[in-house]
Formats: sequence, C-alpha cells, structure tokens
Amino acid sequence: MMNVCGVLVHARPDRVNSVEAMLAEIPGVETHGQSDNARLVVTIEDTETMSAMDAMSAVNRTDGVVATALVYHEMEPDLDAQTSATEEKPC
Repeated sequence: MMNVCGVLVHARPDRVNSVEAMLAEIPGVETHGQSDNARLVVTIEDTETMSAMDAMSAVNRTDGVVATALVYHEMEPDLDAQTSATEEKPC
C-alpha cells in the first residue's frame, strides 16, 4: 500500500521560507503553495527510504513549524506488487 497525505503546515511568519526549504529535503514531501499567513500546502507520500508517517513526524519536528493538520489521506494499492504477483501465477 502507498500512503498519500495532504497536509496544511502552519509556519512562523518569519521562518516560512526556511521551513519550505527544509521540507523540500524530507523524502516524499512536496510543497505546492504558500499563503500570505505563513501556511504551506504540502503532500507527503511513501518513498523507498521513508514512510509517509515518518515524513509527517519529520515535518512536525522541523524548526519553525507551529502546527500541521492532516486534511487528506488515501491509501493506494501498490500497483507494481500487484502486477508482479499476477505475472508470477501460472496459467
């Protein structure tokens, strides 16, 4: 399964640009926009090196982040694993 999360990140207004830069370094985290009131629209996905839940924890621990709110979550099946399992079955 693959986790996909939509998160609203509230940053300190004086740190919003540095927070955005630090978030970009966390595997699976992507910033999609920034509001005038220091809020960032972020998506988090599982990667080979970090789960979405671990990435969410890393976002929460980022210096300058005041709060986060999970606004969307979806678990998608791993299509590669399904395809491999289907291909391995004899006819």
